[in-house]
Amino acid sequence: MARLRIALRTLEADLGMGEMSPAELDALAAVVDLSQAREHFKPTELINHRLLKQISRASKYRVVHSLEERGVLNPVDLKGRKYYTLNAAGL
Repeated sequence: MARLRIALRTLEADLGMGEMSPAELDALAAVVDLSQAREHFKPTELINHRLLKQISRASKYRVVHSLEERGVLNPVDLKGRKYYTLNAAGL
C-alpha cells in the first residue's frame, strides 16, 4: 500500500497536481467519473458524488470553485441551467 501511495504522489507531482488538496483530487476524480458517463453534468451531481461524501458541504462548493478557477471545469449554460464539462487540457 505504501508503494502505491508513493507512486500515486509521484505521478501527481509529475502531472502538476501535487499542489492540489486531497479534496480537490477527490473532486477531480468525481469529475472524470461523471464525464465518462456523459458530456455535461449538473453541479448537484458533482456535489452529491459518492467520492465527496466525506467532505463538508461548504468545502464541496469551495473545491468546485477551485476546479473552475484552475480551468479543469468548464461551466456551460444549457437552456438557462448551469452544467459543467471536463476540460482535460486544464489538467
